[in-house]
Amino acid sequence: WIPTLAVMVNNMFIFGASNSYGVFSTYYLNIKFPNTSASTLAWIGTLITTLMLGCTILTGALADKRGYRLTAYIGTVLCTTAYILASFCENVWQLILTQGVLFGIGASFLFAPSISIAPQWFNKYRGLASGIAVSGSSIGGLWFTAATQAMIDNLGPKWALRILGILTFVITGIMNLFYFRRVPAKPRNTLLDLRAAKSLTFWLITLESFAVYTGYWAVTFYIGTTARQLNGTYHDGSNLLIVLNAGSAIGRVAAGFIADKLGSINMLCLSLLLTVVIEMPLWMTAQSLAPLYVLCVLYGLISPTFISLNPVIVATYFDTDTLASVMGMTNLFSGIGILAGNLSQGAI
Repeated sequence: WIPTLAVMVNNMFIFGASNSYGVFSTYYLNIKFPNTSASTLAWIGTLITTLMLGCTILTGALADKRGYRLTAYIGTVLCTTAYILASFCENVWQLILTQGVLFGIGASFLFAPSISIAPQWFNKYRGLASGIAVSGSSIGGLWFTAATQAMIDNLGPKWALRILGILTFVITGIMNLFYFRRVPAKPRNTLLDLRAAKSLTFWLITLESFAVYTGYWAVTFYIGTTARQLNGTYHDGSNLLIVLNAGSAIGRVAAGFIADKLGSINMLCLSLLLTVVIEMPLWMTAQSLAPLYVLCVLYGLISPTFISLNPVIVATYFDTDTLASVMGMTNLFSGIGILAGNLSQGAI
């Protein structure tokens, strides 16, 4: 449980940046760069998640070959550097390179070992443990959103980025000490292990990941702007993100617990179907803030279950000694889905 809890804390900082990016997105779109298109600004948040997931095809293999702890510490340094450099940026392209590219790459070094630890240490309670570990991403989005909004209001965006960088360096640096493997990696001469690519199961999992991530971040990125269009305030936008992340924290743990009873794939299919059912009518027909709050509660509870269940499914069908590598390969397609989905949504 100790490595699992360490992953939960680190996930607060890995996903906190992307889950709370809606606060920065609303600020950039409406105040700092009002003459810049949403599709251009979407590159910042999009690259965070695209590279965080896509680069795990390499960082996951590196974690299996060189060790989880070393890989995680590289991520800590890169993420901290990205925050500090972003705080000095004045142009969109500079933020794309720092807050987007550099942070995304750094996050992939932290994410690759993080996603692989909990499934290694559990069998009977694998779904629950994975849900608890991944719930850190929602908990991080919860307080990241509130803290980021407060720091922007009181200290300005530059100091908000610097403080987030300092917190990331200190806390993830401590948590990385508890990144222990249960199963030692088998020695191999090549960085990538492509044996999984010969399996139809692998390609079905990657197809599912691509499809889900294509649409997943739309609510996080644009719910704040939707609130503004319905005469809400910037704080209404951040409050909606807080509600969404609070629901996600509960939903991810509950999904893991239920999946241990019903089966991971059954739970995954049910949650994805319900996500579509609740998202389209509530968001598209909203004429006030009330339906948006209902949407965020339900979307938070139901939609992110695939984040906690995908590692469980991979661990069920593939050897745990190469889990980081296989997850990295599937996450490459997740990153491509994010790139395609987020940019097209920004244009729309």
